[in-house]
Amino acid sequence: MKKILFTIALALLTGSVMAQTPEEKAAAKAAKAALKEATKQANKQLSEGMSCYTDVQTMQQTIQMEQQKGENSNDRLIIENEAKIQPRSLEGLGLLTQALSTEYIKDSKKFEAYKALDYMSTMILNSELVKASKKEPYDRAALSAAVFAISEACHGQLVYGKPDDQMQSAVIEAVKMKFPKMHAYFAYLCQFCIEAKDMEGAEKALDAYINFPIKYPEMAENEMVKNPEYPAAQFAFNIFFTAFNDKNSELMNKYYDLALQFDNKDSHNFVLRAKPQMLKEQGKTEEWIAALKEMIAIDPSSEVGEIGMQQLMAHFNTVGNEAVEAYTKELVEKYPDSKVANYCRGFAFYSKSDFANAITFFQKSVELDPEYADGVYNCGYCYYQNALEKARAISGKKMKSQAAINEAEAEVRNLFAKAAPYFERYRELDDKDASKWASPLKVIYNNIGEKDKAAEMDAYLN
Repeated sequence: MKKILFTIALALLTGSVMAQTPEEKAAAKAAKAALKEATKQANKQLSEGMSCYTDVQTMQQTIQMEQQKGENSNDRLIIENEAKIQPRSLEGLGLLTQALSTEYIKDSKKFEAYKALDYMSTMILNSELVKASKKEPYDRAALSAAVFAISEACHGQLVYGKPDDQMQSAVIEAVKMKFPKMHAYFAYLCQFCIEAKDMEGAEKALDAYINFPIKYPEMAENEMVKNPEYPAAQFAFNIFFTAFNDKNSELMNKYYDLALQFDNKDSHNFVLRAKPQMLKEQGKTEEWIAALKEMIAIDPSSEVGEIGMQQLMAHFNTVGNEAVEAYTKELVEKYPDSKVANYCRGFAFYSKSDFANAITFFQKSVELDPEYADGVYNCGYCYYQNALEKARAISGKKMKSQAAINEAEAEVRNLFAKAAPYFERYRELDDKDASKWASPLKVIYNNIGEKDKAAEMDAYLN
């Protein structure tokens, strides 16, 4: 039985080999050659990168030895080596990063490679941070490369290090202390980029900051990473703000939700208002309407929510009465306890001269906020206009009796009397523009028999 199975297996294997076409053989050979070349190239980069590491170590040791000599130090030698460290470190960083990004480096070589990457990147980071702290010109690209490289180097040393190796275990413990701090460095880098108007760099740094515990799960439960000193939402807002000024709607949309989480009222309101403003400037009317409705829904009683209602009301008012009717009806159904929603509904009726229904909603807006000057004013104006219309109607009619005339005039006086306290209240709330309340109050006082008050209004009008 075994002999039969072996014969079948051999036949299948032979058939598989025999089935290869010349083209398939050539492709397999080319793939093998390409793999060999890629492996050779990656290991060459690794070797050259490690040579950079050795050179940087040697230069650093030379500097330290000379500095220990005090007054007898060779300053020229120190300066020359200091000038060479950064370029050589950057070269090594590039070579090692490229080599380690491939699959062609043996695991046994990776710990030392990541250790070398860590060392050179830290040299670059420290050098650039010193310049930045002194307000001197610094290389932001080098700083960015170093922050990303150190994070990868820390991760690599933890993955490929051997805790039971005495030499490596000491390095691993140091890395465990250093690694979580790199999370904060992405926040610093993001702010540096924002200040330099490098939005691509800021976006890259913030994404790394946000995704740090995902990319490096070994750091996910670290207290410094779980509860960072710098909230991502703050940086998202800074990017959003700059993107708004640059009219970069793509970047605004990307960080809109996160920027809204920034715990600052003014910033929160800015984000809410900026998105629809940008859409309106771009002529995207439907998206603008949707954004305003979203803004209103977040907090209809807030300043921005009310501004959103007013902007939509103004828009629908240009479209026509049917649009105003539909919008304001929807508004009070969704937000019955919003003063502005009720005000807008009242305005819809007022624009059709339906003062009876308009006053109902204007009064509701004032009940919700007794300090709401616009609502107070329009309550008075509805009674006032209704009184004027009825007065004009009386003068154009032939009354059958004096009793009918008296009844009609009493109704007019009653409407004027109802209007008076609203205009008087509006005067208390906003006495700067006398023309808005003095003129109607003069008419009202004359019609309800308060001549002295009417004369007082003349003084304001004159």
